[in-house]
Amino acid sequence: MSTHGTFSAFGVAFWAILTLPDAARSAPSLCLNSHSSNEIVKAFPLDPGGTFALGFIHSVSRTPVVDTYEIVAGQIIQTAEIFNAHGAGLPSTTNEMHATGWRHENGQFILDLARPIGAMIVRVQPEYENTLHINGQSIVLASLGHVTLRIAACEPSE
Repeated sequence: MSTHGTFSAFGVAFWAILTLPDAARSAPSLCLNSHSSNEIVKAFPLDPGGTFALGFIHSVSRTPVVDTYEIVAGQIIQTAEIFNAHGAGLPSTTNEMHATGWRHENGQFILDLARPIGAMIVRVQPEYENTLHINGQSIVLASLGHVTLRIAACEPSE
């Protein structure tokens, strides 16, 4: 390919990137801030689907729960709650607010949701094993050294 052809191809690709909407150019990140000071504790770039999950031990049933989320247009949307046992504070029917489905699969109850959350305030307690699952890794939130975290979508530069 000639030098002219190489630069032309580069120019077309560069122009295509410049004309993409901002959301397509830079995927949002998930920011964990200290709730008391609002200082960024950790920021995680999101996978292309913008998904992550929070796992914990339920305070009443003492069984594991996993809540799944995605970020859509800068807002956190809860997409499911997955748990092993019914108990106080756990959903039991599709009458739950923002529920889109309910099923029992492989010994687990799954409540499908389309629940807008926005930012979340999470009280971190080691005995409840609060864990962030993101991009193939699991981060025990107690290891970050904060009692309360604000979890929200953010731009990578924030």
